[in-house]
Amino acid sequence: MLAVKDFLNELSKPQLKELHTKAFGAQGLLNNAKILSETNSFFTDIERFEKFYTSLEPWKRLCIFLIYHSESRGLELNELRLAAPVNKRDEVELFLLDAAKNLYIFRNRTEKGSYVYLGFDDFLKTILLTPENSADEKMRFVGYEDMLVWHLCQMLAFARLGKLKMNGAGNIHRRSFQFCEEAFTYAKQVSPDAIREECNLILEFLSTHNWIEQRGMDLLVTEATFEFLKHNGFRLKTEILEWWIQRRFHGNEEFFKHVLFSIKRDFSVVNAQRILWTLDPSFRLPQETADIFWSTLPKPLAELWLLGMVEFSVNAGKIVAVRLSEWAKDWLSASASPMLGAQISTLPNFEMIISVKSAPRVLFMSACLAEVKNDEPYLRFAITRDSYLNGLKTGFSREITESFEGWINAPENVLGAMQEWAACYYDSSFSSVRLLKMNNAEVREALNQFPAFMEMVDESIPGYGFIIKPEFEPKIRELLKHYGLEPANPTNDAAVEPFRNTDWSKEFWLHWTAEGTPDAAFKPESDGNTVSAALGTTKYGGDYQKFAMADLFKVLRYARSTNGSLEAKISQKVADKNQKTAAPKLPAEIRFKVEELHFSKVPFIAKITLEPSGKSINLPLESIAQLRMARES
Repeated sequence: MLAVKDFLNELSKPQLKELHTKAFGAQGLLNNAKILSETNSFFTDIERFEKFYTSLEPWKRLCIFLIYHSESRGLELNELRLAAPVNKRDEVELFLLDAAKNLYIFRNRTEKGSYVYLGFDDFLKTILLTPENSADEKMRFVGYEDMLVWHLCQMLAFARLGKLKMNGAGNIHRRSFQFCEEAFTYAKQVSPDAIREECNLILEFLSTHNWIEQRGMDLLVTEATFEFLKHNGFRLKTEILEWWIQRRFHGNEEFFKHVLFSIKRDFSVVNAQRILWTLDPSFRLPQETADIFWSTLPKPLAELWLLGMVEFSVNAGKIVAVRLSEWAKDWLSASASPMLGAQISTLPNFEMIISVKSAPRVLFMSACLAEVKNDEPYLRFAITRDSYLNGLKTGFSREITESFEGWINAPENVLGAMQEWAACYYDSSFSSVRLLKMNNAEVREALNQFPAFMEMVDESIPGYGFIIKPEFEPKIRELLKHYGLEPANPTNDAAVEPFRNTDWSKEFWLHWTAEGTPDAAFKPESDGNTVSAALGTTKYGGDYQKFAMADLFKVLRYARSTNGSLEAKISQKVADKNQKTAAPKLPAEIRFKVEELHFSKVPFIAKITLEPSGKSINLPLESIAQLRMARES
């Protein structure tokens, strides 16, 4: 954020003099230092800002509230229009310009010529220090602390056991997703939709950290994962949080602390929804009186619950209140959370009771070697011969399984059975070796007498060749060239593939505004009439015409970004016979503005506001027979 003084320092002398005159009236000749000092004192007056803020209409006050809570991200004009009532959409830009001219806010101009509205650092505390509002003591709150860590360990176990696979479209396979959906049931007490949100969050974390890799269609656990769980597993929860702050707040920890601070002062979920909407302004902000469900939460607020930073009070599926968790309060106060020891009980009936607060390494190993029977803060596992052997067959060493036996402190009968099952696996084994077949007997004999070569092989096979050490294969190939031998290169049918354009990455992604420079021209961004006139000279303007779907997309996007009006001839015929809902009954011709566009899947929908009635409807694009930019009325 920018201080008012820094903004004034960037102004030209005429612009600074104009602001000084606006504040104090014409005063003749003054030196530049005095003009800057007096102008800064006037425009940084807190009482002046408070008077302005409290005198605003509710929707205008909300715009200022959102701009200041967006902090370093800022908000674009079209995003702020989604926060204003539909019938006030056209007034938003004029209000923002007036507020900017009086230095209550400012705006940055990006390289692409768009504008981002931000608040001044001088007034941030005035917005943040809202009246405290504590939660009703009778409310029951639902938290998720440590469940995310457990589900991450469980997803790693699914990958280890070969249950996670990709499909050909860049997403996790439907059956693999079903494994997760059936396992991650604890979130259903808030909403069944929370499971998909959690899966996307975990997959994005694992893939960006290279903790899983793709070979063919399989998702496999990497060595980096084992190393982290072995040496740094105690800080996994903190690692996830730090990564999330980097992704959602671009590493701005102070911004994140301000969000938590605001939630701590006010348990209102409406307030929290508005604050976190500034990071996900992709939908129209509901009215204050509207019920709030998981589906209407901004993505970052939903993720805060999954991370265990906030707790929700839920009533019949509606989220009615929010508060910080104890972990969030400890994190805010920078106090170290106590490290809990292993909370494991192994019973003679081959059941284990393990807290989700246990070491992630223990949780991961348990999910690999035993059957998970529930999804609650205290997990119940059943150790069976099949589950234990299936886990061992993924390649755990004897040393690791012996460590696991020590962690769970199993009774004698359970320990004896586990050791017996382990013997079935470890007492015999198949292994793959790398053979160098040498058909030239003279060279084979020469290599047998070459000490440097024999150090790179495990065994010589008389009359055939050598069992080589795989790590020395490149050196052996170089050596064979001296004997005039160049065998074919090895093939790897399932090479490691980088993750690209995965569906979970697309769903996790949120837009962040571009950086820019402070603007003091205070000119309107766009004029609907000017846009209409300009488009009238192109193929998109003038008379009614029928558009190909790609061109229709372009016109609607342009009209939405410029707040221009459109006119359309409507066809009530529904092209897709399988579509369940027909187009809304409308006149043959309509005039409208575009609110939202939904082009991610068929049927393509435009949410529009009819003029002059102001009625908001969803319009299937296939019902638009012809279209043109609206003519001036």
